Amino acid sequence: MNAMQTKLFFFALMLFSGSLFAQQETQTLFKNSKVRGGFGGPIFSWSNTNNKTGYGAGGGGGVVLDRFFVGLFGMGETFDRISVGNEQLALGYGGLWLGYTIPSHKLLHLYTSVKIAGGGVAVTNFRDDWDFEDNFNDATLVVVPEAGLELNIARWFRLGGTAGYRFVDGFEGWNNYKKNDLNAPVYALTLRFGWF
Repeated sequence: MNAMQTKLFFFALMLFSGSLFAQQETQTLFKNSKVRGGFGGPIFSWSNTNNKTGYGAGGGGGVVLDRFFVGLFGMGETFDRISVGNEQLALGYGGLWLGYTIPSHKLLHLYTSVKIAGGGVAVTNFRDDWDFEDNFNDATLVVVPEAGLELNIARWFRLGGTAGYRFVDGFEGWNNYKKNDLNAPVYALTLRFGWF
C-alpha cells in the first residue's frame, strides 16, 4: 500500500467512524418531552397538628413538559393559638415543585406533585404585627408528596384538590408541640393559571 492509498484509507476510516458517532443520540431524562407552556397561581392548605388547625397560603409556578411540570413554590402556615397567650407557631418553606398529570387533556384527571423545600419554624404574636420571637427559630427541611384530582375549568385555568403528607425535619418542639407534631396529613387547593 503506497502513501496515497494509506492516506485515503485513514480518511475513509475517519469519515466512517464520524458517521457512527453522529448517529448516536444523547440520552436524557425528558428525551421526548416538549415544553407545552407555563403556569402560576396560589396554593391554599389545611392540616391538623397537635389538635390545632393549620392554615397555609402561598403560591408557585413552573414550566409544563408534556404531562410533567417543574417549578418553584413558597408557603406560609400558622397554627391555632395555644390556650394561654396570643403566640402562634408559624411554618414557612419554599423550594422545588415537581408534578405529573394524567391524562391532562381530560376534564377531570389525576394530579400528583411533590414539594421539596427548605424553611423555618418560628413563634409569632399577631397583636404585635407579626413580631417573631428572636430566641426561637428552627431551620427545617420540608417534603410534601400529594395526590388528587384536577379539573380543567378553562384552557388557561386548572383547579386541583389534593391530600398529602407533610414531613418536617429540624423542628425541635415548642410549648406543647412535640418534635414530630408538624409531620401531618395536609389538604390543599391549587389554582394554576397559564398555558398547558
